[in-house]
Order: sequence, then structure tokens, then C-alpha cells
Amino acid sequence: MRTILIIEDDENTALGLCVRLKAQGYSTLVAGDGVTGLKLALQHNPDLILLDISLPAGDGFRLAAQFNQQPELRETPIIITTASHEPGLRDRALNLGAVGLLRKPYEPEQLLSVIEDVFGWWRDVHPASPLPARMAAKKILIVEDDHRVAAGLALRMEAAGFETTVALDGLAGVRSAVHTRPDLVLLDISLPAGDGFTVAERIQRHIASPVPIIFLTASQRPEFRLRAQELGAAGFFQKPYEARELMAAVHQALG
Repeated sequence: MRTILIIEDDENTALGLCVRLKAQGYSTLVAGDGVTGLKLALQHNPDLILLDISLPAGDGFRLAAQFNQQPELRETPIIITTASHEPGLRDRALNLGAVGLLRKPYEPEQLLSVIEDVFGWWRDVHPASPLPARMAAKKILIVEDDHRVAAGLALRMEAAGFETTVALDGLAGVRSAVHTRPDLVLLDISLPAGDGFTVAERIQRHIASPVPIIFLTASQRPEFRLRAQELGAAGFFQKPYEARELMAAVHQALG
């Protein structure tokens, strides 16, 4: 049974997380402050840590840095949670070795899926080496106008060790592709300021080397799949799709 350490000072939030995680078969430990969190981590060596940024007796970033200094915890995956929308927090979290940052309020199902991704693609596939360090150079551009879907995709990709950039419309997607030169694009077909097929054509036209593109759509129209194939799509997924199948397609497209 995998053990998850929850470091969260809000008792109701911590209790809710415990109930949901135990219902999924995980064992849980709870700490309400940084000092207790570090102590429990060293005593029990958990398989994953859920870490809130705002904590009594030390903020979450400082605590994550302390985890990195301990040989037995250095490879333990950390998902950081926060209610703050301060810019730069995700980059700061990833620089500390966290596999992702989840902004409150989030959907519990989203968190559970990300946890499964972390265990499935990190520990089981690379048991002796943390995936983020190996995959840090791979950049994924997510072009999706639904904020929640975009955030969920970004968290899943970051949990698998990729860097992400999010664009919420077609124009922003093309600009981001030119600016960041991603290794792969996850592209929704229905977008403001340009449909996904037009965006794909513009991206390929404005960058030197072709980039693999995986198309996402809620539409059942068969011509969409045919059009994606004509554009050389690396993948085509109709929503709702299986997260593991999408992740497998991402890894295959990136070689």
C-alpha cells in the first residue's frame, strides 16, 4: 500500500483528502505544520507528499527545500497546493523539484488522477531516478480555451516531468509556439481566435522544424479526424479520453 503524507494546516481540507485517498486504497499521514511534516517524512519515508505552501512553522517552499537536503526524501515526489494566484509559483515549485502545483479550489478527481499518473509514470517506470530531472528539457504547449481543462492538462504533464506553457486561444497559441519552441503541442480544435486546424497550420508555418501536434476535441465529427490526419497529427483524442492513453501518446510522439 502506498503512503501519502498530507501537509496541510486546514483541518477540514486535510480530513477530506484523507477520506478520498483512503477510499482509493492509499495509506495517509497528516501534518498540520512544517516541523511535524518533516518529522513524519523522515520517520515514514512516504511514497508521495501533498504540500500546502502556506504553513505555520515554515512555508511549503522552505520545507520542500529541506526535503531535497535529505537523501532518503530527495526522490520522493511532491505535489504543491496553494490558494495563491501569484505569478511564478509554478516555476518556483518545479525548480524545487516538485512534480506539479495545484491551485485551490481543485477537483478531487483531478488530484487523484494526477497522483495515479505520478505513481504510474515515475516510480514504476523509473524507480531509481526522478523523472523530472530526466525530462526537464521537454516542453509542451497546451492550447485550450477551457481554464479547468488547461490547468488539468498542465498538471498532468508536469507530474510526468515536462515543462508546460498554456495558451487560451488560437492567437496566443501561435505566439507561444513561436516564442517557446515547444517539443509537442496539445491542441484543442474548438478555439476562440482561430480553430485548431488553422492554428496547427500557422504553428508549422512559423517555426523552423515541424513540431508533433496531438489534437483534442469534444466533437464526434469524422471529418475532424481525417483533417487531423491530413495535417500529420501525432495523435487525435475525442473528449472524454483516458488520461493514460493521452500520456502514452505524448511519450510516443516525443520518442
